Amino acid sequence: MDENTMGSAAVTKASWLGVVACMMALGAPFAAMGEFTCCEVKPVLDACGSYVKMGGDTIPLDCCMNVLTLRNTVMNSSENQRLACHCIQDAALKVPHINVTAYGSLPFKCGVNLPYQFSLTMRCDNLV
Repeated sequence: MDENTMGSAAVTKASWLGVVACMMALGAPFAAMGEFTCCEVKPVLDACGSYVKMGGDTIPLDCCMNVLTLRNTVMNSSENQRLACHCIQDAALKVPHINVTAYGSLPFKCGVNLPYQFSLTMRCDNLV
């Protein structure tokens, strides 16, 4: 194996390990390729993390853009909406000292309509 092939193999291995680690960290079920996974919620968590902990008058633009992207990703099926709901809720329950008011206001303040309002007690399985 030449130096370029080894480097490419290392990057590919690292990418897959990152995906597996993300899925395990978020409690995601291993789904078939192409299906929604909890890893698709990770950009929202990364971009919105400081806001859901501290709150504030304005939400970072990248947070809202990621909430919008998530909405566009999950609206194609009820199953994806339920899974995203569970992923969001599970992740929120793991945030120490979460500001539940800020967390609950995310979709509304970003102007994004979701089939549920963020809360720590969402009933994800009741989504149609």
